[in-house]
Amino acid sequence: MKELIEKQLGNEIGVNLHSAHRIEPATLIAAGNDYFSITTQEDENVYHVPYMNIVKIIENPGGVVISGFFKSHKTHPFVIKIGHVVEYVPT
Repeated sequence: MKELIEKQLGNEIGVNLHSAHRIEPATLIAAGNDYFSITTQEDENVYHVPYMNIVKIIENPGGVVISGFFKSHKTHPFVIKIGHVVEYVPT
Protein backbone atom coordinates (compact mmCIF):
# COMPACT_ATOMS: atom_id res chain seq x y z
CA MET A 1 0.00 0.00 0.00
CA LYS A 2 2.69 2.46 0.98
CA GLU A 3 4.40 2.21 -2.42
CA LEU A 4 1.15 3.02 -4.25
CA ILE A 5 0.26 5.90 -1.97
CA GLU A 6 3.76 7.47 -1.83
CA LYS A 7 3.54 8.30 -5.54
CA GLN A 8 0.70 10.72 -4.74
CA LEU A 9 2.50 12.78 -2.05
CA GLY A 10 1.55 16.44 -2.36
CA ASN A 11 -1.27 15.67 -4.78
CA GLU A 12 -5.00 16.03 -4.39
CA ILE A 13 -6.70 12.64 -4.09
CA GLY A 14 -10.27 11.51 -3.51
CA VAL A 15 -11.15 9.79 -0.25
CA ASN A 16 -14.33 8.91 1.62
CA LEU A 17 -13.00 10.43 4.84
CA HIS A 18 -16.09 11.70 6.69
CA SER A 19 -18.77 9.51 5.15
CA ALA A 20 -18.70 6.03 3.71
CA HIS A 21 -20.76 7.20 0.73
CA ARG A 22 -19.10 10.49 -0.23
CA ILE A 23 -15.74 10.94 -1.95
CA GLU A 24 -14.16 14.29 -1.14
CA PRO A 25 -10.90 15.97 -2.17
CA ALA A 26 -7.92 15.76 0.19
CA THR A 27 -4.21 16.50 -0.08
CA LEU A 28 -1.89 13.60 0.69
CA ILE A 29 0.85 14.95 2.96
CA ALA A 30 2.57 11.80 4.29
CA ALA A 31 2.85 8.06 3.74
CA GLY A 32 4.32 6.36 6.80
CA ASN A 33 4.98 2.67 7.35
CA ASP A 34 1.58 2.02 8.93
CA TYR A 35 -0.62 4.95 7.91
CA PHE A 36 -1.09 7.83 5.48
CA SER A 37 -1.88 11.45 6.37
CA ILE A 38 -4.18 13.88 4.57
CA THR A 39 -5.66 17.35 4.96
CA THR A 40 -8.93 18.66 3.54
CA GLN A 41 -10.10 22.06 2.41
CA GLU A 42 -12.92 21.97 4.99
CA ASP A 43 -10.76 22.31 8.09
CA GLU A 44 -7.17 22.54 9.31
CA ASN A 45 -7.06 19.03 10.77
CA VAL A 46 -4.51 16.44 9.73
CA TYR A 47 -6.08 12.99 9.41
CA HIS A 48 -3.89 9.92 9.92
CA VAL A 49 -5.50 6.79 8.47
CA PRO A 50 -4.05 3.30 9.08
CA TYR A 51 -3.47 1.25 5.93
CA MET A 52 -5.51 -1.54 7.49
CA ASN A 53 -8.60 0.71 7.08
CA ILE A 54 -8.24 0.81 3.29
CA VAL A 55 -10.93 -1.13 1.43
CA LYS A 56 -9.57 -0.36 -2.05
CA ILE A 57 -7.49 2.04 -4.12
CA ILE A 58 -8.57 3.06 -7.61
CA GLU A 59 -6.25 4.74 -10.14
CA ASN A 60 -7.05 6.27 -13.53
CA PRO A 61 -4.93 9.12 -14.99
CA GLY A 62 -8.05 10.37 -16.79
CA GLY A 63 -9.97 10.54 -13.51
CA VAL A 64 -11.87 7.92 -11.56
CA VAL A 65 -15.60 8.25 -12.14
CA ILE A 66 -17.47 7.48 -8.94
CA SER A 67 -21.10 6.44 -9.15
CA GLY A 68 -23.61 4.44 -7.17
CA PHE A 69 -23.30 4.60 -3.40
CA PHE A 70 -19.90 6.33 -3.51
CA LYS A 71 -20.68 9.62 -5.26
CA SER A 72 -18.27 12.41 -6.09
CA HIS A 73 -18.87 15.79 -7.67
CA LYS A 74 -15.51 15.69 -9.42
CA THR A 75 -13.10 13.06 -10.66
CA HIS A 76 -9.72 12.29 -9.12
CA PRO A 77 -6.87 10.30 -10.70
CA PHE A 78 -6.37 8.47 -7.39
CA VAL A 79 -9.15 7.43 -5.00
CA ILE A 80 -8.84 5.69 -1.63
CA LYS A 81 -11.93 4.07 -0.16
CA ILE A 82 -11.63 3.47 3.56
CA GLY A 83 -13.84 1.32 5.77
CA HIS A 84 -16.01 3.05 8.34
CA VAL A 85 -17.14 1.76 11.72
CA VAL A 86 -20.82 2.30 12.39
CA GLU A 87 -21.33 3.94 15.77
CA TYR A 88 -24.64 3.63 17.56
CA VAL A 89 -25.24 6.24 20.22
CA PRO A 90 -28.11 5.87 22.69
CA THR A 91 -30.69 8.61 22.38
